[in-house]
Amino acid sequence: MLRSVARSLTLSRALIVSFAAVGYFFFPQIHEGMSVPLSSTVPWFLSAWYHWDANWYMSIAQHGYGWVAGQQSNVAFFPLYPWLMHVLGWILTGNYLLAGMLVSLFCLVSGFLFLYRLVRSDFNESIARRTIWLLAIFPTSFFFNAIFTESLFLLTSVACFYYGRRGRWAAAGAWGLLASLTRISGLLLLVPLAFEFLSQRNFSPRRSLRPALLWLALVPAGAAVYSAYLYTGFGQPFAFAETQASGWGHVITPIWHSFGQDFHYLFGQGELWVIWDAAATLLMAVSILLGFKKLPFSYTLYTLVSLLFPLAGGTMKSMSRYMLVVFPVFIVLAIISRHKPVYWAISACLLILLAVSTAAFAAGRWIA
Repeated sequence: MLRSVARSLTLSRALIVSFAAVGYFFFPQIHEGMSVPLSSTVPWFLSAWYHWDANWYMSIAQHGYGWVAGQQSNVAFFPLYPWLMHVLGWILTGNYLLAGMLVSLFCLVSGFLFLYRLVRSDFNESIARRTIWLLAIFPTSFFFNAIFTESLFLLTSVACFYYGRRGRWAAAGAWGLLASLTRISGLLLLVPLAFEFLSQRNFSPRRSLRPALLWLALVPAGAAVYSAYLYTGFGQPFAFAETQASGWGHVITPIWHSFGQDFHYLFGQGELWVIWDAAATLLMAVSILLGFKKLPFSYTLYTLVSLLFPLAGGTMKSMSRYMLVVFPVFIVLAIISRHKPVYWAISACLLILLAVSTAAFAAGRWIA
């Protein structure tokens, strides 16, 4: 297990750093959204990953939360990741950029180990190896290197499933709490976990009403802790939702309206990101259909709610990044690529797209 995970991670990270170097040194640089500017002495292999949401996490780690109603502010971003950055940055005498990258890489290794063990126990060694590799080279997997929450959320959500599948509900609930303290989408874990809990008891009301059921209440507790913090600090427990709505335009919208708006951006304004994220949306939808026969139903249920949640926010935008942590999608890809020609063809396509997207991100361009 360790050798397989290490091989996939080492090779994929080496390729990603190489692609980033090409983008950083040979693409025209764009510097947008630098709310916390970096020193000019920061080496390229650190600053190449400091774009977009990384600025918000850096502002929290260094200066804490701030909120102004009706404007973009850092309360939109949940606290576990920047808190870890803050603690490690203090240990590293103020090098918060390095701290963020170390947190991401540590969580990436741990998350991949959990995922390998989970897939191996549900399927077999071969599918586990392919799942890890295909996730490691997915076109947006460079976010695992960056100061974003992808690595941490992958770790917490996969660990939550890992323990839930084994009936260890205290541990599953604890990891679910950490997931919902990382992202609001951590709350979605409650749906497949509840199904898993009930299915392990054959959906019998008498067998399901056990004290272990209470451990599931830990999953929303992480978001509740953050809401309590916001209420104490700003008098508004849902400031994160208000900021997402007023600052980023993320409001509950019928899904068909989301599609209509995005394709208007594509055909009316030439916004090519729509193609990128529509492809990710389609891949998730196909994996749901295939997953009904190939995966435990709790996995398919998780993919379904993970697809519907961002679409209900009014857009497909960033779906290619959101999908990165929805691990059942990559199990499906691993299953359908059991024949070598298919496996190598999928790997080649993913690597080409990974090269382009990583280079573009390192140059400061918006990807997802």
